Amino acid sequence: MKLPLQTFWLVLWCWVNKIPVDQAQKTCGVSEPTIRNWYEKFRNHLPLEKLDELCLEGIIQMDEAYRSKYSIIGAKQAKSKKRNAVLEVLPKKSVDRKDTVDFLSQRIVPNSDLYSDGAAIYKGIANWWPVNHSYEIHKKFEFALTSEIEGLWGNLFTFIRRMYHHVTQEKLEDIVKEFNFRFCFPEYFSDPFSYLKIALKPVVIPI
Repeated sequence: MKLPLQTFWLVLWCWVNKIPVDQAQKTCGVSEPTIRNWYEKFRNHLPLEKLDELCLEGIIQMDEAYRSKYSIIGAKQAKSKKRNAVLEVLPKKSVDRKDTVDFLSQRIVPNSDLYSDGAAIYKGIANWWPVNHSYEIHKKFEFALTSEIEGLWGNLFTFIRRMYHHVTQEKLEDIVKEFNFRFCFPEYFSDPFSYLKIALKPVVIPI
């Protein structure tokens, strides 16, 4: 490791505390590429199996976010003390019925209450996966059923803009996963020690 240990620890402290890249650069006295490189290293050591194991149940709010070259499908366990949510980046401009069914079958426990907007991809969705589906029409300014997932989108894009300022499409999925971790497992980011406990794996040395 080229960084002095004290500098490394300060960079890690900045990352767990969501210090923006430019602020971390000034705080730690290193270059922007160095900060981005270490932030990426820290992100890559998050235990992805924790996200893969997430399944939502109960009242589920589901929605999609669209950008020019990609889309994100997401769901949040609503009206619950558990901070459970799942976000998946799709490398295409829109979400179709197959994407929705695949997401539901992998991430939503059967017989959950699914709340969505009135998009065509949800029409008759209970015939494809056993959920109790209710929907609202956003064009009619109906947002009561999906307010929590709508708020999650706002938190996601604010996180990306404030902390990283700009993100290339090839790194977007990893950044979204980082946000997903921070939302569902805030205890991992309470301090550098908490992060290291879940990021470092013990090495078994044969005797």
